[in-house]
Amino acid sequence: MLAAPLAAPLMLAACGDDSTVGSAAPTAGGSTLPPAGTDGPSPGTTPPGAIDHPTGADDVVLWIGYEGGFVPVEIAFQHLPALLVTGDGRVVQQGPQIEIHPGPLLPNLQQRTITEGGVQELLALAAEHGLFEAGDYEGPEATVADAAHTVVRISANGTTIEHRAYALDIDPDVTGSEDRARLAAFVERATDLQTAVDADALGAEEPYEADSYRIRATVVTDDSGYEIEPTVVDWPSTASVRLADAVECAVVPADEAAPVFTGATQLTWFRDGDVTYQVAVVPSLPGESC
Repeated sequence: MLAAPLAAPLMLAACGDDSTVGSAAPTAGGSTLPPAGTDGPSPGTTPPGAIDHPTGADDVVLWIGYEGGFVPVEIAFQHLPALLVTGDGRVVQQGPQIEIHPGPLLPNLQQRTITEGGVQELLALAAEHGLFEAGDYEGPEATVADAAHTVVRISANGTTIEHRAYALDIDPDVTGSEDRARLAAFVERATDLQTAVDADALGAEEPYEADSYRIRATVVTDDSGYEIEPTVVDWPSTASVRLADAVECAVVPADEAAPVFTGATQLTWFRDGDVTYQVAVVPSLPGESC
């Protein structure tokens, strides 16, 4: 049976705020949107009169996700964006998760292409909701404990602005804040791509194939208390990263780790030398590193 991924895990963080990187916050600038579904400018280029944005494969134009919260560090390590749009015209989102126990070790990440017209629609939506300017996102810290921050990062017109709101998914306008309500409305709309952009702007979904994985290895000191006995497999002896060096975070090439990660479950452990480890794994995404 398939279930949609959780919208936001419960996470710990402080009060919400905004920050910008660059000389000035971007503005909509009366942009003209190229029609979706036409030849128009190719992905990775910005047409004249449109909202300017970075166009590289490793550049992040829009990132929406959740950070912090009262969860084990391994769970926090594996956080994934609800929506990621890259400069070269790709969209990455989480796909449905199989409801089995233990579940797959690797998440079901899906990617698709998005035309420049679709990117412009998302940026225009952000401008419409006032997200090219800082907002006041003071939240219910006094009444809601251990919740997550909703985070939106937008890179456009030569700058990056970050919006960060505590417990937004729990109570978007607890203080009567119009800024919180606008941010919540944007997140809901933008993450539903089928309604946020023209249907012709989106390509077909396909599995996201990472060039590398970020891993965090924890030594197993107690193997009791499991209803299902964990499976132990050998860590590749030829891998460039030893698990003893990944106790915080390390990056391992996909061609080295994919053979043991594919088919592994949340109860697959890895033996490296004489030590057994439980490994948290996240496919490497643009804009994210150890």
